[in-house]
Amino acid sequence: MAHKDWVPGREQDLIDLCRKWKAVLENSVMVLDYGWDNAAITPILGLISGFLDAREAYEANDSSAKRLIKDEAKKKCIDGMRDFANSSVRFNKKMNDAAKMQLGIFPRDTAMTHNPAPTVRPDIVVENTSNHFEHRIRAIDSENGKASKPEGVHGVRYGWQVGGEKPASGEDLPKSKFNRKTNQTITYTEADKGKTAYYSVCYENSAGDQGLWSPIEEAIIG
Repeated sequence: MAHKDWVPGREQDLIDLCRKWKAVLENSVMVLDYGWDNAAITPILGLISGFLDAREAYEANDSSAKRLIKDEAKKKCIDGMRDFANSSVRFNKKMNDAAKMQLGIFPRDTAMTHNPAPTVRPDIVVENTSNHFEHRIRAIDSENGKASKPEGVHGVRYGWQVGGEKPASGEDLPKSKFNRKTNQTITYTEADKGKTAYYSVCYENSAGDQGLWSPIEEAIIG
């Protein structure tokens, strides 16, 4: 049985939810506990603030131009919240059900059937982009050599570590991000130049169950 859409249809309810999101995303302790990357938080905070500001401006002057700006900001905000929920909240094992419900996302229906944990161990490719402070990570299906998801795979869990000793397994990597896509770009700053980054990937099913992690791959930043 599918859940009701967690994004409210009534605008005032959406505003209330946005304020809750803003409070959580601006809480540095929660951000650390949930393993969120600040680089991913800044854009979604901008979209939420943009919508709240546009709504306030519309209430002060309900012109058609202000309404158009507000509606466009609302659409971008909802799209951003959905993307962040899918990549960083729904299958985030560092968040319990109560933490997810703070963001309006209710626990998945435990009665729902889903595919078993993936059995394919992916390979990993790390590439430099034209921006030397970015690494593009690709998960490769080891059975066909393609950047495609095997049957029953919902998405890819990307794990990484900057500096330090090379970890023994992807499970030991301190940072992670889920993505439905088989590629993910990790961005660094000048302060990370010359450091070694370690990466690994694994497949996940729709319930967040993980398969085997890929071998550890490393790359120099900058």
